[in-house]
Amino acid sequence: MSLLATDKHLAVLVSDLSDTFNFFSNEAVKLKVLLARSEGPVSAESCDELQKQCTAEVQAFEEYLNRKEEIFEYLNLESRHA
Repeated sequence: MSLLATDKHLAVLVSDLSDTFNFFSNEAVKLKVLLARSEGPVSAESCDELQKQCTAEVQAFEEYLNRKEEIFEYLNLESRHA
């Protein structure tokens, strides 16, 4: 199997993977900031905000894993056609 930089579908998949990783990274930073602020007693509002941010981070990571899986599936499909 020979992959070329001109493989537009693969380039789109890799770009999507990069975008979703950046989104996940940003969500992780937001969670880190919220956790740093919550070192003292945590209010119900703060707890709710932390839970929402945890959910956002998990969803962003799942999206990243989905994009990664798409790339592996594409590469496997291409290798079968080579």
